[in-house]
Amino acid sequence: MSVFSKITKGEEILVKLKTRSDIGFWQYQIFGILSLFMEKGNDYLVITDKRIVMCIKEVVKANFMYKDFSKIKINTKTDFLSFLNENNEIQKLSLSNLKIEYEDYQFLKNKLN
Repeated sequence: MSVFSKITKGEEILVKLKTRSDIGFWQYQIFGILSLFMEKGNDYLVITDKRIVMCIKEVVKANFMYKDFSKIKINTKTDFLSFLNENNEIQKLSLSNLKIEYEDYQFLKNKLN
């Protein structure tokens, strides 16, 4: 979680979602049955009072500044998070790489919509 602490220093975290990373096909082929017992990494979606940060397999994939928290919406059918950027333009962020489960969708819908 140190990646987020550098980016979001001094910002208030409003929403934090943590999911399990998937094991890729090649990783599974190389490690075989041992991959079932390996420690899997985590993926994160963090929304602070100023920005939206998404980290997949310890790499920051999205770091967007937004204008108004109340205008952030999630579309569960398309896995898109839409928000107004600093230029008052609607921007969309795909959440399909996060492997969100039903409970996570409910959590996000409760916090955002």
